[in-house]
Amino acid sequence: MGIRVSRRVVGIGAAVVALTSVVGGVAYSAGTAAIRTSTPRSERDVTNIDVLRQQLRNYYGDPLGSGTFGADSNYAREARSVAKAGQRWIAAQHHTRKTKAILLDVDDTSLVTWNYEIASNWAFNPATNADYVLGQKFPAVPGMVDLVKTAEREGYAVFFLTGRGAAQEQATLGNLTADGVGIDAGYPKPTSLPNGEDGLFTKPAPADYPTYLKQACAADPNGACTTIHYKSATRAHIESLGYDIVANFGDQYSDLRGGYADRTFKLPNPNYYLP
Repeated sequence: MGIRVSRRVVGIGAAVVALTSVVGGVAYSAGTAAIRTSTPRSERDVTNIDVLRQQLRNYYGDPLGSGTFGADSNYAREARSVAKAGQRWIAAQHHTRKTKAILLDVDDTSLVTWNYEIASNWAFNPATNADYVLGQKFPAVPGMVDLVKTAEREGYAVFFLTGRGAAQEQATLGNLTADGVGIDAGYPKPTSLPNGEDGLFTKPAPADYPTYLKQACAADPNGACTTIHYKSATRAHIESLGYDIVANFGDQYSDLRGGYADRTFKLPNPNYYLP
């Protein structure tokens, strides 16, 4: 099956909060691929990092940085707007010979990580982040539970696809659905696939890649999938099992690129950038 180019991206552009070095008009974040942007000519062209943090708090309706975003904040309104657009799209799709499906990223697409951004002061650390993931501390993104429940009622299969590691799968599933630990976001359980996969795809270590990831990522550095290759290859795998991914939801453009979805929807996330 060839890659289907997504017809349209609906959603919000993302700002980047990162300390970078700037060389020749391209900003490089340590340990990541290049983030292409302009090179400021003057300090006046750059938003002061502390001012930007306060703007983010205001956008999330949390000016004092409590870690709880506002239900009527600009962030919540934008997220609900994308969810409503997704609902309208899936409700209008009726003609397919395959089983209709929707696919969602997890962090800041299905679950809001705002409380961790505040606790970490926007400095990601695997150990402290794991405490939030394993403690199932993230609430649902506004509007997205209703979207997924609507899709399920209309006969859609529901899949989640995340860059979280395989060791975090059970905690992720518990946070998304309901297991009585931490926050139960209230999403329907993901759809089990005919081959026995549970419908929540976490990222395995390269040594444990299934065949479809080994093939897709063979030319990547050390055979380790980039985000785009990992996610697009997984979508291709799902469609090879007889599904049509009618809508793909993500907060990063790397969640959405690579095809194998009829339409893509971009959730707002101005906190970080993942190539």
